[in-house]
Amino acid sequence: MRKLLSATAVTLVMMAAGPSLAQQSAAITNPANAYREVKDDNVMVPSLKRTVGQLDDMDVMGPDGTKVGEVEEVLMDASGQPVAVVVGVEHGVGIGDKEVIVGLDQLRDDGRALTTALTNAQLGSLPIWDD
Repeated sequence: MRKLLSATAVTLVMMAAGPSLAQQSAAITNPANAYREVKDDNVMVPSLKRTVGQLDDMDVMGPDGTKVGEVEEVLMDASGQPVAVVVGVEHGVGIGDKEVIVGLDQLRDDGRALTTALTNAQLGSLPIWDD
């Protein structure tokens, strides 16, 4: 009986965590063509508590507090949910100018800018957005 309860508890936890785990995995592993740009500036991005229009051109700061780029676009998955942003990474961070897809789970809003714990090397290895 105890094993059954433990298995049930684990299953319930995994089901509850499933959407967030799926979002994290999808934001990193799906090819760039799996996403579409959110065209409506009034769409709310719940995890960041901002609209698409408010996120446009917002600075993205790295773990050391230096600017690594800015938000170019907000991307949605096939269900229409915002799941990622395109960050125009600046040449000064050592990986060249390019636009990479960063999952929303990798960003935090500090009130002035978006911050990420991703290093320059990690940013450089993210999927490229080629619209």
